[in-house]
Amino acid sequence: MNRSFPLLSLISILFALAACGEDRTGEYNALTSADRWIDEILEKYYLWNDNLGKVTEADYFKNPNDYLALRVYAGALDGKGDHFSYIEWKDTVNTRININRLSGYGFEFEVLTDPLGTTSHIMARVLYVMPHSPASEAGVERGDWITAVGGKTLTVNNYSDLIKGDATTFVRVVMKYAEENVQVWSPRDTLAIGPSRFVELNPFYLDSVYTLDNRKIAYMVYNEFSTGPRDLAGDTEYEKQMLQLFTRFKAATPDAFILDLRYNSGGFLSCAQQLGSLLVPSSALGKTFCTLKYNETGNMKDETISFDPQYASANLNLSKLYLLTSTYTASASEAVINCLKPYFGEDHIVVLGETTFGKPVGMQAYEDDKHHFIVWPVTAYILNSEGKADYTNGIGPNYELNERKIVTPLYPLGDTREYLLKNALSLITTGQISDTETTHADSRSKVLQTSLNRRKKPALILR
Repeated sequence: MNRSFPLLSLISILFALAACGEDRTGEYNALTSADRWIDEILEKYYLWNDNLGKVTEADYFKNPNDYLALRVYAGALDGKGDHFSYIEWKDTVNTRININRLSGYGFEFEVLTDPLGTTSHIMARVLYVMPHSPASEAGVERGDWITAVGGKTLTVNNYSDLIKGDATTFVRVVMKYAEENVQVWSPRDTLAIGPSRFVELNPFYLDSVYTLDNRKIAYMVYNEFSTGPRDLAGDTEYEKQMLQLFTRFKAATPDAFILDLRYNSGGFLSCAQQLGSLLVPSSALGKTFCTLKYNETGNMKDETISFDPQYASANLNLSKLYLLTSTYTASASEAVINCLKPYFGEDHIVVLGETTFGKPVGMQAYEDDKHHFIVWPVTAYILNSEGKADYTNGIGPNYELNERKIVTPLYPLGDTREYLLKNALSLITTGQISDTETTHADSRSKVLQTSLNRRKKPALILR
């Protein structure tokens, strides 16, 4: 472990302070106590506590964010580094909950360069719209291309104006063919959007059961592993909703299940455990869902979390599971896929979409009344029952499908013509996918930002 403040140096500084004619050790300790407390937490609980970054004496005067950045392990996760551990200020927690989670126009989007490559402009593409939101009331739809907000051309500096604010306007454009094989952007309309307001980010965005070729196929879009509207530990509102939802699914006796995690970047591991318990073959209830593997030198013992038998009444007892993913699929979403694999088998976990983000670790919160911030360090690997968490570079799909390469309008989520869902349904009913992105206009866009980043969450471990 890299001890960063040699005792001899500390004595030298204290001696120098005393030589000035007054004892200022109290002032010194006050100025450095926050970063020293971070050290205490990291040395006990940080997953890579034997590879803490080296710091100098002067670094103890840095603000907690900068100090933590120096201490996290740069070589973690096969050299990708630890970009997950972070500091959260206590006085911003309620702001984060009330503003980022609950207030907005009510839609998610990506900001991209022109996918046709015909202009230097950037554009926002709508991924999905929350019901009963200002955006839905104004007519914003999944797949819309937005080029201006509030009368100003969209840029990387003002795209956040699409998230929340006063009443405003969105300018929409549409791709058309000027002549054969020549694509151009054409003005569509200008939408008036009401002011942002409370919009519940209910994770159960959509659920349905389709009957195709005498088969019942259940489908659920699950966008976040959250506990309730404020997403606080101990909230059980969404746990109850999930149980009710799967009770309805079970009553429909589906022959197959499609779980859409393409926009789910994680959340509480307890929610992942519940979802896994409802999807896993019933014979696995009570068996290992995951093992949390902590560092070897701290006081945390490895912990096993089991599939919970209390959900047996709504368990679907599936023999095969289909999952829709994207580069935004991360953390607790990946844990569900990885932890179900041993019980379904590799051939019976079928992934369609993009390679997932790659985050096989969990995090916990530590706080002290003396300090005005919370430390969220990476504390554990999330291993499946076979001891595996080998997806640092993401979980690759069995069938690679990228909706971003489709410039033409995207169908609503749940529409059987929607690109990923259509292919999953075809695979279930015919044994092969029905369509690939090569049949669509090829996008040359680059993703610059996404509104989903404000909802990005680690796998939160409760103790």
